[in-house]
Amino acid sequence: MRRVVVVVVIGSVAGLALVAGPGRASLYSSDTQFAIPFEDGKALRLPFDEFKRRRAVLMNAMVEPKLGEETNPDRKAFLDRIHKRMPAPGDTPRQRQEKEQALKKLPARDAAELAADLLRVGQVDQALNLLLPRTTDRRPDYFVFSTLAHVHAARGEWADALRYHTEGRFDTRMPDELKGMSKGQLAWWDKLDADYVAPFYRLRAEDAAARAKGTALDREQIDEQEEILPLFPPPEDGKPHQPVRFVNDAGEYQPGTIAAAEKAKLPPDAVAVVQQLILWFPGDVRLYWLLAELYAAEDDLDAAIAIFDECTWSLKYGNRKFLMDHRAAVRAVLDERAKPPEQLVTVRRILLYFGVVGVVALFALGRVVYRRVRAARV
Repeated sequence: MRRVVVVVVIGSVAGLALVAGPGRASLYSSDTQFAIPFEDGKALRLPFDEFKRRRAVLMNAMVEPKLGEETNPDRKAFLDRIHKRMPAPGDTPRQRQEKEQALKKLPARDAAELAADLLRVGQVDQALNLLLPRTTDRRPDYFVFSTLAHVHAARGEWADALRYHTEGRFDTRMPDELKGMSKGQLAWWDKLDADYVAPFYRLRAEDAAARAKGTALDREQIDEQEEILPLFPPPEDGKPHQPVRFVNDAGEYQPGTIAAAEKAKLPPDAVAVVQQLILWFPGDVRLYWLLAELYAAEDDLDAAIAIFDECTWSLKYGNRKFLMDHRAAVRAVLDERAKPPEQLVTVRRILLYFGVVGVVALFALGRVVYRRVRAARV
């Protein structure tokens, strides 16, 4: 299948993405466990342990077994869904032929869902080949474009991801109804696509461009000085962007505290927003780091340190100075809170102490007097 090659100037596309309105980045699946729950018109953040479990499922799905190993259950669940529609090892020639014919007739929405599953297991090229022909449909589907943007992001082609994200604005719209999701939830997804995913792609595209034109030493310095992903608040046309700073009123980083002026830059559903973005981009470390900062600002330091530790070790972000400084600050507060409370010296304790001493002294004096009297009688 022919792949369309497009050369994009990052600066111009980035600017277009900011003024184009709603973008397309949501990943559709009838398996709604990777969609943040929605109730009474509001997105409900997942409890941290449940969020970790869902993200772990997605991370496990990416792990290919080594020779002689069995496929882990999380990956197998996605592969089983894929193999119902695509040729699989063990299929007979007839089964392969039937599946290949059915794939050509697969509706666009179903193709987007299948491509999302392919993405989840790292079969990125297959997802690309499945979706590209459907971008020229007379009635293009919202999720074809949104998933195609994800495909290019997974390939590290951030400018192309931004391009398809932007094209979706002009050619498609979020469906009014979707199986397993409420209208409010769909509207929230549309807002995320418009306000957060476009800037996310732009930031990653700019970062990739800076790294590509630099030397290995330049890239090391970029890594060391990398800061918190400036996702909040969303940029506004014609206004300088002033991202939230996770500092106290004195302008210093203090776990458990954030200045009122900085907190005002965060939407009430900030944690839910970042959780959803991570479930769409589970391997993105900067999004994960941002979630740690949100938890730290709320004084949920146990959740924050769990993420900071994972970023440091398994995700290999231990060379980021700002992350390591913030991790150390959170750890210091947790260690201080874990110390047993000091025994305070109070007036009552002092009086009680001397009272006991006095009783003991009187008892000893009494014994001495008693012995002397008894000795005198003898």
